[in-house]
Amino acid sequence: MGTAHGPVVEVGSATVGGGLSSAQSRWEAFLDLPEYAIVMPVRDEVASLGRTLDSVLAQSHPPRELAVVDDGSSDGTADLARAYAARHPWIRVVETGGGARRARGGRVVEAFEAGAAALDDRTPIVVKLDGDLFLPAHYFAWVAEAFAREPRAGIVGGVVLEHDGSVWRPAGFNPRHVRGALKAYRRACLEEIGGLRAAMGWDGIDEYGARARGWEVFVLTELVVLHYRRRGGRQRWWRARIEEGRACHYMGYRTSFLLARLPYRALLDWPPVLGALGVAAGFAWSHVRRAPQVDDARARRLLREEQGRRLGMLHRRRDEPPPPLEGGGPAFWSDGGGGGPG
Repeated sequence: MGTAHGPVVEVGSATVGGGLSSAQSRWEAFLDLPEYAIVMPVRDEVASLGRTLDSVLAQSHPPRELAVVDDGSSDGTADLARAYAARHPWIRVVETGGGARRARGGRVVEAFEAGAAALDDRTPIVVKLDGDLFLPAHYFAWVAEAFAREPRAGIVGGVVLEHDGSVWRPAGFNPRHVRGALKAYRRACLEEIGGLRAAMGWDGIDEYGARARGWEVFVLTELVVLHYRRRGGRQRWWRARIEEGRACHYMGYRTSFLLARLPYRALLDWPPVLGALGVAAGFAWSHVRRAPQVDDARARRLLREEQGRRLGMLHRRRDEPPPPLEGGGPAFWSDGGGGGPG
């Protein structure tokens, strides 16, 4: 059974969901955690969606609502989502009709918007969550607590591990960037930046737009999520790298900054060298065609200012770190009484 605020889940001998368990109360009850709603755009995710939804059901701080947005699946994803919705009234399924190919960027943002429109617009936190993740049970309690403690927290999320076929590896860690697979937004911040842009680069320009307006982006490096498909994994490598270069142009990258990063990308991207050339080709093609750039001038200006500073510091010192969370972050906020995650 569920409650108005999410599922009731048995964890050991404690019940969470409808109210605080005795264990949970030792580390959460002192703080009124904000409610949140999840939008989960999916397409052909039947192999992983159940795992993701089960990990949401197990959250110690459950969502108020969850909208699974099926973007034209052909593998039974929508049927699986409807089965979960039939058992949990706070889950709903939104179907867009989809199309022949799920383009990165634009389509996923359109699916997110369709799901967000189906939710209560009074929920203070809105989460864009992929359908192929595994979340620890305390994930959203820690994310919500970061929002509660930091009034200027605009975007919050954990870090991602991706499986490379043999081991789990960090997915492009950046202490200033929350991955697009698991972005939690304060609704006021999302509205102030004008929502998400339906284009490649949406999950970078949103953060520059937020910080340009005084909001902060917090990456909870102690909060690890498993991602079962690598970024861009459905696309051929060359298409993914070209689209990445187009996204850099759309965001307003400095040409000098992109060129300075290409040797690094040539060593780390797959395939070596060719991946970096794909990024350069996508950027150059967009520049020659005078492709449009994001309409948020404040975000573009901050991006270019920071890239200019980073170019100037290449031979002097590392880029300045993001602002720290008070008290060291959620890994230190538990009182140690046994109620936190084990």
